[in-house]
Amino acid sequence: MSSRLGIQQKSNNIQEMLCPCCGGAILRGAAKCSCGAQFVGEPLDEIPIKVQRLGPAMISVALLALVVTAALVATKWLAFAALVVIWSAWRAVRLAKQDSEWYGGYKTAVSTLALTIAASVALAAYGIAHIPKALDNYHARQIAATEAAMHHLASLLEQYQQAHNGAYPLTAQDFKGFTGESLPPDYWERSIKYQAISGARAGSSIPTAAVTASNFELRSAGPDGIVGTDDDIVMRDGIIFTNSTVKVHSTAQQSR
Repeated sequence: MSSRLGIQQKSNNIQEMLCPCCGGAILRGAAKCSCGAQFVGEPLDEIPIKVQRLGPAMISVALLALVVTAALVATKWLAFAALVVIWSAWRAVRLAKQDSEWYGGYKTAVSTLALTIAASVALAAYGIAHIPKALDNYHARQIAATEAAMHHLASLLEQYQQAHNGAYPLTAQDFKGFTGESLPPDYWERSIKYQAISGARAGSSIPTAAVTASNFELRSAGPDGIVGTDDDIVMRDGIIFTNSTVKVHSTAQQSR
């Protein structure tokens, strides 16, 4: 009897519920309570409601926007941070596939991942294609810096010439004794070479010709650091030449 009574009480408890208005016990499915409250639908069950988490997908979108903005405003090298965006988007896709009830934003994460990968491939191709141009620009800046040092040195040599009756110094030591400065280095921190181009000047009171420097040559060994190769940077009479041009000019003078 006791077991039957327990089963009956349990069955009754299952069939009954509390009225949300007065708190009295009423049968499930009843249209209204004795207090007058009417029911408009079935009560909610006790199964927990799952709310999809969009955090991982939205984080990947936010990271993509942040990387693009930083690359455009600050420096293009920040575009390498796209690797973080790819990892974040891939994580969001994986979570959404493994548990679609808890994690949403699958399509958003896939779109972000595909867009980031496509943009990264495009940027990589652009960078590889422009490597030769970047190297040429870097080489041009090196040469320009060396030429600027030569022009500064040439202006000091002109001051020496004016102070010594139109003659340039015969040696670098003569130049240093006049200016108190050594010859400046080129871009590669190697000393610029100075060579006097001598000529004979006749003195009225001196029976023999005095050797003076009527011109000069400044030479940088260039990127390879070897004097005499074609990448040498040469200045003569204030004009910049390549070493190959100087060789051709010297050969033409010797053949005359």
